[in-house]
Amino acid sequence: MRTAVNFIFFIVFAFGKEIEETLDAADTISHYGYTVEKHYVTTDDGYTVQLQRIPVGRDDRSILGCSKRPVVFFMHGLFGSSYHFLLNLPSQSAAYIFADAGFDVWLGNIRGTEYGLNHTSFSTNGVNFWNFSLYEHSHYDLRQQIEYVLDYTRHESLFYVGHSQGTAVMFARLAEADVTWQSKIRVFFALGPTAGFMKPLMPFTLLEENYLQALIQFALDGKFGILPVEIPRAIASKFADFCSSKFFTFLCSAGFKVAAGIETLGQVNDSRIPIILSHFPSATSTLNLLHWMQIFKYHELRRLDLGTARNLIAYGQKDAPRLEIGNIIAQTILYFSKDDQITDEVDVREIIMKQMGPGLIESYDLDHFTHFDFILGLRATDEVYKPIVYRIYKELKKKGC
Repeated sequence: MRTAVNFIFFIVFAFGKEIEETLDAADTISHYGYTVEKHYVTTDDGYTVQLQRIPVGRDDRSILGCSKRPVVFFMHGLFGSSYHFLLNLPSQSAAYIFADAGFDVWLGNIRGTEYGLNHTSFSTNGVNFWNFSLYEHSHYDLRQQIEYVLDYTRHESLFYVGHSQGTAVMFARLAEADVTWQSKIRVFFALGPTAGFMKPLMPFTLLEENYLQALIQFALDGKFGILPVEIPRAIASKFADFCSSKFFTFLCSAGFKVAAGIETLGQVNDSRIPIILSHFPSATSTLNLLHWMQIFKYHELRRLDLGTARNLIAYGQKDAPRLEIGNIIAQTILYFSKDDQITDEVDVREIIMKQMGPGLIESYDLDHFTHFDFILGLRATDEVYKPIVYRIYKELKKKGC
């Protein structure tokens, strides 16, 4: 028995790690020969978050007619981090493609990820640190990172690319922002856009049950504790080691594809799975997951519903306030697909497209893209990233830099 166990461990660990499994976002960018900067933003409520900047591409290309490079800001999805725009090779990863196209690339992060674990007063071991949800990501993290980048680069506006939760936080921010702030977003490119859900999706369909509502209220009241939702990095690293072995890669590949809903599309490079698993998932808070459950329940974006009594105290009304995406005037372009099992095509058409006002200017229904293909798919370069690059070029040519 011991011999068999030793043999398995030999197989698993005999193969060295890929260098990217051990590097953080900034070091990975540098590893591929790009200039990289780390920037830190401290929010009004005390969280310090790291942003990574790629100010130039590898060939130092600039955009004809622009005295300085236009800014493209990226924001990741739930359980993600800025690393999600770096997971493939440079010719297949959004951050590198946009840098090489002549843009000043900024990669945003939110509190709770490995790039947002510092606070002026709270420790990550305490409940106060994890007392945040989607609204704090939008109102503090996203807003203040955008303002920092524009102030630092001396631009009046920037181009924004969000994926999944990265679109939801921007929808929420724009829904409550005035015209002046919305003008800071020149074009909002929404990949796998999310502002509510129409179709039933287990286990969220259980939210209407009274007993579960009572449990949720207990959680909202902090009676279960406000905790991080995470997989310890040590465990994730060991699992990535396991998947690095050629003897077990096919098992990890199959499992990952089934979990991600991409088993029939084949857009993920199997050789990158150990790297993906080394940087996914990042942590979030229990309150953020509860907020997402409420988005499923109410089919729209709202502030966190604290229950009638606490809503009256926090918001001055019984129900959590709606975040009206019809208020959005910032130019918005949607990229979605009927094969996306998380952000369903019906969700996009019935919620976002019907409720948005003049801000929605274009939408693209892509063939055979799942939710994760927008950041991991090998076809994303030609069908998502390059079209966005050319769309920005068109915007710059028409309206200037």
